Amino acid sequence: MVRMSRVIEPLPGYSEPYGLLAAVLLDGTNEWRWEVDQELGPDATTWRARPVGASIGAVFLHIISVEVFWFEQIALGRAMTAEERKQFMVDEIDVDEGRWPDPPAQPISWYFALHDKIRARTLESIREWPPASDVIAWEGRPDRNRTWVLGHVIQHEAYHGGQIVLLCDLWQHREGAGR
Repeated sequence: MVRMSRVIEPLPGYSEPYGLLAAVLLDGTNEWRWEVDQELGPDATTWRARPVGASIGAVFLHIISVEVFWFEQIALGRAMTAEERKQFMVDEIDVDEGRWPDPPAQPISWYFALHDKIRARTLESIREWPPASDVIAWEGRPDRNRTWVLGHVIQHEAYHGGQIVLLCDLWQHREGAGR
C-alpha cells in the first residue's frame, strides 16, 4: 500500500461519520503495513518468536477475520461463509486463549492481497450501512452502533498490526538483517 497524506479527509461517497472513519481505517492500515518488509517469504510469515506464539500470518488472518465479522456479520447481518471461516482459520485461532495455529506457508504478498480483497469488500459494505444513529441489538449483549464498530476495528487492527511489525522486526533480527 502507498502511504497516504497526513491530511485525513472523509472518503467521498460515504455518509458521515463513516467516510471519515473509513479514511482513518485506511490510513492506520497503511501506517503499519508500510513498516512491514514487503519481501517476507513463507519462513517469515509462519515463524514464531516463542513456541505456540503468534506468527505474522496467523495475526494477519485474525485481523482479516475480525474485519469481516464486525463489518459484515454484526453491522449487516451477513454470516461469514464456511469457506471464509476455514481460510481465515476462525475456529482454530483463539486470541484470548493464546491459540495460534500454523497459518498457510505463503509470502507476505499473499497476506497483503487477501487483506486488500477483504478491505475492498469492507469499503463497499460500509456504503450500505444505515444511519450511524441506528443501534445494533446483538444477542443480549450491550447495544452498539456502527460508529462504535468502525472505531473498534480501527483500534483492533492498530493493536495487531503493531504485533505484525514487531514480529517482522524480530524475524529480521533473528536472521541478522536488522534495521
